[in-house]
Amino acid sequence: MNTPCTRVRLLLSLMGGIILVGCQGTGQTVNFEPRALVSSSKTTSVHEEDLTILVEPFHDARPQKQHLGARTHLWGGVTHFNAWNGQISEGMANLAIKYLKQRKWKASRTAGHAEEKSPATDVTLTGTVLSLNANAKSGFGFTDITVDMKVRFEAKNTVDGSTVRMVLGANGSDTVATFDSKDVDRLMNLVAKDLYHQLFEDIGVKNKTFHLNSGSHS
Repeated sequence: MNTPCTRVRLLLSLMGGIILVGCQGTGQTVNFEPRALVSSSKTTSVHEEDLTILVEPFHDARPQKQHLGARTHLWGGVTHFNAWNGQISEGMANLAIKYLKQRKWKASRTAGHAEEKSPATDVTLTGTVLSLNANAKSGFGFTDITVDMKVRFEAKNTVDGSTVRMVLGANGSDTVATFDSKDVDRLMNLVAKDLYHQLFEDIGVKNKTFHLNSGSHS
């Protein structure tokens, strides 16, 4: 016959098992769709002239391409993170177009690397994704989240054949008491916004060409 003490031990054991199952990772993958956040700055006077930009698919040069990162759970196990269903090259190019359009430029995608440039194209923009990481680590009552992005941008000017290159990086971190995958999504969007804010601070436009502003990265 169970005594009160054995009942208590059994109850605690069951509760511990429930907590353990609830805090363990299942190995599943959570997919994100990073989006362009609306800039708080005015976009009607950010450049002196109209510009038509053709965006090529970005190159994915990350050493680890299977996932962006993972959440490690308090009691073991992981939940993997990914973006654009693993189509990072396509996703980053589309994100670039959205930010370029916010600047009131005419931006569009190529159908492929072999497509001929339109005569109206002023600049052809591409990028190489050097790093794109999203990770979360859960402890007792908190989860630390980190995100970083690093991209090498290359803009080819049609009118004079010149090329502008720069490497830009952005990162962010957050700590939440109760974790939700939307917290990672939010931080990724903020880091992407910072990355493109740097890009538009570093480049200027003159005579239908991109050029590096003074003091910018090369």
